[in-house]
Parts: sequence; C-alpha cells; structure tokens
Amino acid sequence: MRVPSLNAVSVSKAVLLAVPLMASPALADEAAGPVPPQERERRGAVLLEVSPPALDASMYGVRLDIAPSMEGPFSFGLMGRAGQWGNSLGAKTRFEGVGGSEIKLNYAVGADARYTLGSFANGTLRPFVGLTAGFEEFVTRSGKGPSEAATTAAFLEPAAGLMWRPGAGRVGLSARVGPGFTFTDVRNLEVQAGDLRLKPVYPTASLGLLVVL
Repeated sequence: MRVPSLNAVSVSKAVLLAVPLMASPALADEAAGPVPPQERERRGAVLLEVSPPALDASMYGVRLDIAPSMEGPFSFGLMGRAGQWGNSLGAKTRFEGVGGSEIKLNYAVGADARYTLGSFANGTLRPFVGLTAGFEEFVTRSGKGPSEAATTAAFLEPAAGLMWRPGAGRVGLSARVGPGFTFTDVRNLEVQAGDLRLKPVYPTASLGLLVVL
C-alpha cells in the first residue's frame, strides 16, 4: 500500500516543479516589455497622391513618394502635373496681364521631398513640410484660336501640409499650401490680346487623395 502513495507524492512534486519552469518564459517576456514600434515596423512605404485642379494652374497632378520606413519622417519622390484650356483661375494666379488670353499648363515635372513633423490621434493626423523643384511649360492663345506663344520656367515650391488618414489606414487626404517661386525665363509672351508675364512669386494650394501602398 505504500508504493502507490510514494508514487503519488513523486508525481505531485514533479508537477509543482514543472509549473514555475513552464511559466518562467512568459514571465521573462512580460518583464522585457512590449516590442517597440521601431522594431515592429521596418518596411518602407510608397505614398501616391492624386490632385484635382489647383492654384498652380494644373487640372490634375500626381506625386509618388517613397519612404524608407513606414514610420519614418522622410519621403522622397517625383511629381508631375498638367493643365488644359479654360482654367482661368490658375491662369490669373500664374500670369499678369491675362485679359482675354487663355493659358494652358502643358506640363510640369520635378522632384519632391517631405518631412513629417509628428503623428497625432494614432497616426490619423500627420503635419508635414515639403519642397518641390522642377520645370514647367505654358502655352497661350487669344480666345479659341491656335497656340501663339510658349514659355518654360524653373520653379521652387516650399509648402506646409497635413495628411489625414482615418484610423491610420492606407487611404486619406493630403492638403498643402505655400508660396511658389519662378526664377528662370520669366519673359513676356506676345499674343494678340496683349503681353503676358509669369509672376515671380505665386500662391499654391492643393487637396489630393492619398493612398499608402
């Protein structure tokens, strides 16, 4: 009768010793604390921004930025935009002496850089500052006639903006505003309706759809 009781005591002791040993890894993980976000998120990200008509005389624009880290503040990329006839607000923003002339932004291409200043509301709001530099070409005409003159110029556009991504999801909005500077080939364009001149300083503002890939 003593053998079964000795076996029961041995089993009980083994169970009591095994429980703390099995629990020790979990306790060690808890003591080490949660894994920091910098270690969890090392992937890069691609930011695609599509803009409708804006004050830069464009009718549509695209920005494609690459961020080395999804949680990092820096991103770099390329931008492109184009316009069409009839954008009178954009023409008056960019040119002096518009009068009865029509102006179209043929194209604008450049490089883009962005620095995120912070993250609020679990990443929903991200203010940033940006800088865009490139070249653009405009064509003009009187009324509905054929193109009469063209000009190319270099531009520099610093901006302050805000990215809004509900719940820090992959889709949101990106708004930016700032001054623009034209610093080459700022010459008069001779058209029948009068002379046009690119403004050396102009306002920029845009609101675009933002998608994080």
